[in-house]
Amino acid sequence: MSLSDRTPELVILTVLVLLVAVGALAGGGGSERGDAVGNTRGATVSRERIDRIAGRIERLRGLRFRHPVGVEVVSPAEARRVGLAEMARTEAASEQRAEEELLKLLGLLPPETSMRRVTSLVFAEQVAGFYEPRRGRLALVRGVGVDDVTLAHELTHALEDQHFDLERFGDGPDDDRATAEQALAEGTATLVMQDYAERWPSATPVGDALEGLTQVTGSTPLPAYVIRSLVFPYIQGEGFAGSLRDAAGGDWRLVDVALRDRPPVTSAEILDPDRWLRARAPEPIALGGTGALRAAGGWRRLAGSTLGAEDVAALLTAESGPLGARRLTAGWSGGRYALWRRGPLPASGCAAPCRSRDALQLALRMETTRQARRLVAALRRWIDALPDSSAGSVRIGGDGRTVRAALAPTPALADALTR
Repeated sequence: MSLSDRTPELVILTVLVLLVAVGALAGGGGSERGDAVGNTRGATVSRERIDRIAGRIERLRGLRFRHPVGVEVVSPAEARRVGLAEMARTEAASEQRAEEELLKLLGLLPPETSMRRVTSLVFAEQVAGFYEPRRGRLALVRGVGVDDVTLAHELTHALEDQHFDLERFGDGPDDDRATAEQALAEGTATLVMQDYAERWPSATPVGDALEGLTQVTGSTPLPAYVIRSLVFPYIQGEGFAGSLRDAAGGDWRLVDVALRDRPPVTSAEILDPDRWLRARAPEPIALGGTGALRAAGGWRRLAGSTLGAEDVAALLTAESGPLGARRLTAGWSGGRYALWRRGPLPASGCAAPCRSRDALQLALRMETTRQARRLVAALRRWIDALPDSSAGSVRIGGDGRTVRAALAPTPALADALTR
């Protein structure tokens, strides 16, 4: 999940944006130029090996490569540079600061976390290979090693990119749509990877490759929210792609429709594929109360976009538990958020999250009034549990299915933002 104003991937958090945007996956084999692309721990990544795996992928996926996939070897330093360059390309520095402030304000990131450092660590220490849609290349990281199932995952990205143009996914201002599109792309590749592992077992189990997504080998562990965001497009995305394949009687035609013509637009569809099958669109919802900010003077909007079911579940998990959070958000029908700031970001003498200078609005639409009431109670528990929370207000408005929440420096402003 990412609550950023612009991400190429809820929608999610800069490091997830980067990993999904380039199709990165950790693994365990080799690297070097020439016929032997790599040789690490006795596992040679040769052109012959890549072509063999590509042929198997064609049979599993029911598509053919239109041209050979370019393969290059990069150093760990270059992998890190690619990650940081992608961060700079997809978000301006001001947007990155706003996203980090938002996640810390929500209690999803520890105050001391630097997402630039997290991104650097992941790309420098955990990425074994990645596919770049913009360049149409598969990059292997020298000395890290990549096994067959990981190559199968990356080559699936390359195959689908040649047919469906994966570069168009995850761009634009709609965070929840970006999350859903990323889950579709990663989910299909993970499903093919699982099929590959079952038919051609690897010395490295698929679970080990996925486990690599949740670890950093350095001394800095990944925050729980980062782990959740990294795993979502792979695990939940695979479930979504598998459901579409099952609904089509075991073939890929519905997955192809999603990739080519009608990608999912919400994380709720990923979690409940029946929403996609029935073409259930999210309900529009507007944020109110902004007049109070303008009247107060000095406030400017830093970020804002859609607020998806997965976003809300991430907020509620600490207090309601993973399953409880999923149940509470199962009735999600639409959502938006906005982050406002009074004064500069960052502000001298007011470390993130700077609650005395931030104002946050959340607006959600549920399917029933009963679901809305339950969500209100859960959001109150979440707000009460936030560290050093100076103000908060939650109320149901509209026709009873609308839930609004706000965090602001004063109770009066927080109350005004929920009207």
